[in-house]
Amino acid sequence: LLYLSESTTMAPATPEPIASTKGRQIPIVCPGHTRPLAELQFRSVHENDEKRTFLVSACHDKMPMLRDAATGDWIGTFAGHKGAVWSCRLDPAALLAGTASGDFSVKVWDAITGSSLYSFPH
Repeated sequence: LLYLSESTTMAPATPEPIASTKGRQIPIVCPGHTRPLAELQFRSVHENDEKRTFLVSACHDKMPMLRDAATGDWIGTFAGHKGAVWSCRLDPAALLAGTASGDFSVKVWDAITGSSLYSFPH
């Protein structure tokens, strides 16, 4: 469950409230994980005068996920760990993801294709 901000303001000629992006919090549900989350990271990327924000989640279900942070829409899952994933990160350009798991491995992923690029024992 994520919360986005929303506030209510009155337009000069209308008596009814108009929603904006300040103030009150509204929940966004992001279904998909089957176990508790261990960590979340948001990453904003600016490209061609467009800002996009991503959310990567580490979870006890062994399946870190990438989502569009503005909508909660699922983008992809990084499948390959054999234990709970305790930590996750996106690089500044959101092209690579890193995860650390209870299976004693750290993985580096291609955040575009979801392919595992490197796996390091720890």
